[in-house]
Amino acid sequence: MVSINRLPPSINPQPKPRVSKTPTSRPATEPTPVSKAVTQSVRSADHAALLQEAHSHIQYDQPDGKHREAVDSYLDVMHHNKREALSAMIGVDVYA
Repeated sequence: MVSINRLPPSINPQPKPRVSKTPTSRPATEPTPVSKAVTQSVRSADHAALLQEAHSHIQYDQPDGKHREAVDSYLDVMHHNKREALSAMIGVDVYA
């Protein structure tokens, strides 16, 4: 046993009584009735319809049509200086 300076020596600690654990619940490998019911309801549902509905709600963060063209034009203007610097450094015109 290690003693630390300025601390009183410990009194013999009483061992904690061991509590025997009795298995009151089912083991984790056995599914519960609730999980069985959920599994059956999911299996019986039409998966294709669920997937189609999920895909119909997907929204992309890119604008459509004219708005996309406008954003592309603004980005071209914004990156024009970078494109010119790259062209001057390499000596090749960049059209992208």
